Amino acid sequence: MLSFADSRTFESSEERLSHCLFCGKELVLLPDDRRQGSCFDCLALSVPPPASCPECRAEIPGEERAVGCSVCGWYPLGG
Repeated sequence: MLSFADSRTFESSEERLSHCLFCGKELVLLPDDRRQGSCFDCLALSVPPPASCPECRAEIPGEERAVGCSVCGWYPLGG
């Protein structure tokens, strides 16, 4: 149960309707929508799969692969 009201508003009514960038389904967008143009079915496909760290073999979540391993500190560019 939400304990706060949703106060997001549209700048113009044309911003509400769109299509999924991956499958073309019609979407109703909300202000500050974080799906980045994908429907919920395709959202999981737009996030890279997890990978194992080459140093310690810990699993790095797909959305964190660019920032490196939080366990051993390995960084993709060696910096």
